[in-house]
Amino acid sequence: MKIVHVVEAWTGGIASYVAALMSEQSSGGHEVVLVCDPARMDISRLDADGFQVVPYRSSRNPFRILPVARRMGEIIRSLNADVVHCHSSYPGFYVRLNRFEDERVLYTPHAWAFMKKDISRVTAFVFASMEKWLAPRCARILCMSFDEVRAARKYRIAPEKVELVYTGIPTDIPAHRAEEERHARSHREKHIDVGYFGRLDYQKGFDIIVDALPLLEDHVHVHVFGTAVRGGVAISGNDTRINYHGWLSPEETGDAMRRMDVIVVPSRWEGLALVPIEAMRAGKVLVVSSESSLPEQVIHGYNGLMLRQLTGACLAEQLNALSIDECRRMGANSRHVFDQAFNADKFFKSLMNCYEKS
Repeated sequence: MKIVHVVEAWTGGIASYVAALMSEQSSGGHEVVLVCDPARMDISRLDADGFQVVPYRSSRNPFRILPVARRMGEIIRSLNADVVHCHSSYPGFYVRLNRFEDERVLYTPHAWAFMKKDISRVTAFVFASMEKWLAPRCARILCMSFDEVRAARKYRIAPEKVELVYTGIPTDIPAHRAEEERHARSHREKHIDVGYFGRLDYQKGFDIIVDALPLLEDHVHVHVFGTAVRGGVAISGNDTRINYHGWLSPEETGDAMRRMDVIVVPSRWEGLALVPIEAMRAGKVLVVSSESSLPEQVIHGYNGLMLRQLTGACLAEQLNALSIDECRRMGANSRHVFDQAFNADKFFKSLMNCYEKS
C-alpha cells in the first residue's frame, strides 16, 4: 500500500504522531510519503530513512488557500497513492478541496479548529461550517478523543464518517524497569520534581505554571522542556524554583520524563495530548486540567489529579500536597493505564483497519 501523509508543520505533537505512524507503516512494508511545507519543518526532528519527502508551500492567507489546494491536488495525483492521510485543519482543507477518484482520503483534525478558546464565536462557526461542508470529501474522519467526537456531533459533522481511534505510542522500557526507577527515586531526598513538556503558550496553559511559581513550597521544583512560539507566554527568568531546559529530541524527552516525579499538563484544549501518554509510559503522576480530552486520560486519585480550577493557585495547592509515596503509587497506576489503553500495537492495528475499510 502506498500511503501519503500531508502535514503543514513538522513540529510538536503532530510531528511525533505522524513520525510514529510512518515508521510503523514503513517497517510493515508499505511505501510511505510525507508531504510537508519545508518552511515549517524542523529538520532536526525528521528521520527520512525509509520514506520520501515532497515539499509544498502552505498559506493561511484566505486568498492563497485555493491556489495551495490546486497545487496539493497536483502533487497527490502525481504520487498515485492508495491512501492520503491529512493531519490538522489546513492540510484537511487543502486536500479535501480537491476531488479524487482512486485515492482514499482520511482526515485527522488533531483538535478541531473550532474548539479553540482564543477565537471568536463567529470564527468558530466559520471553521465548523467549513468542516461540515468538506466532510463528505473524505472516507473517514479519525478523531483522537471522545471530546472531538462530541464536538463533531454538536455541529452535525457527518456522523457516519466520524470514527474514534485513540492514539498509542511504542513502549520504550518494560514496566518492571519503570517500577525500579520509581522505587529508586522514592529513597532519595523528599523534594518533588515537576516536569512541563510543550510549547510555552496559551493553549498549553504555560501561564498557569508561571502563576503557580510564587505559591509553591520549597520542596517543589519545576522543570520546563519546550520553547515559546507564536503567541507564547512570557517566562519568569529569576525564580530559582524553575529551570528552563529548552527543546529536547524524542529520546531526550523520554529520559527527562523518567527523571521527573510529576508531569503537569494544564492545557485549555487538546485533540488527544501525547504528553500525558508519554508520561504514563514513563510511569509518572499526571496533574492535568479538566478541559477538553484530558479527563479521558486521567482517573482522579488513581493515575493523577485533575485541577478543579485552571488557576495557578489550584495547581500550586495540588503540587504542594503531593508526597513521594503518592507519586510512586499513582505512577505505577499510570503505567498500568498506558499498557491497557495507549499501547502502540492496539493503535496501529485500529488505524490500519481504518485504512483498509475506507
